[in-house]
Amino acid sequence: MPSHEAEAIVLRHYPLSEADRIVVFVTREFGKVRAVGQGVKRPRSRLVGSLEPLNHVRVDFYAKEGSDLWRIRQCETLHSYLGRNPSLERLYGYQYLAELTQELVEENHSNPPVFRLLLAVLNAGEALGMGEALVRYFEIWILRLSGLLPDYGYCSDCKKCVKDSGFYAWIEAGQGRCAACARGRGVIIRAAAGQALRRILQLSPEQFSAKALPPTAACDLERLTQRLLELHLEKHLKSYAALRSHFQRT
Repeated sequence: MPSHEAEAIVLRHYPLSEADRIVVFVTREFGKVRAVGQGVKRPRSRLVGSLEPLNHVRVDFYAKEGSDLWRIRQCETLHSYLGRNPSLERLYGYQYLAELTQELVEENHSNPPVFRLLLAVLNAGEALGMGEALVRYFEIWILRLSGLLPDYGYCSDCKKCVKDSGFYAWIEAGQGRCAACARGRGVIIRAAAGQALRRILQLSPEQFSAKALPPTAACDLERLTQRLLELHLEKHLKSYAALRSHFQRT
């Protein structure tokens, strides 16, 4: 039976039987992994507490012949990002990061960049708070790393540079156009949002989220990322509705 040890971030879990759970986690080496935590619901299980969502863990798992699911042998908690009393902002924000990662990362395929991204954004959220700038940062980068973010640096028609002046995103065609070529067609990304997009691709999550994101830029980037995600996922994520509602109340 092949056995592996890896650092992982737990994304979610759900019941399998009275005592067992299926745990979904993401790793550098194997991408998204679904594995059975046997007896994890029992109070005396050695896995109790370590397989909670948004835990950064070191996990030992193996394949059982004839099964599509891995089995967890051991798990050590390295850090719990939700802790005991997380703020609503962090709770909703981290749940959204986890659901988005689960939707976009392939199962059993190595994906070091996405693992590093998620870990970096979780750390930034713990240090600076899970504000809207950090949410937009994660969305843009996971779209890019998944090959789902078009190159919006230049107009697709006239090749004019639109990085700082803004553009119109033609979502279905995967193109960006300057105002003259777009003729009002597409999702408008104004100058402030275009400049924020450029900074996202240049800066670390801490550097980008340390500075407030202008409301117009946040609004434009949200329209862009949510339309791109809706196009490729063909659904709305439940965790984003809760996060969006929280942002509107604060």
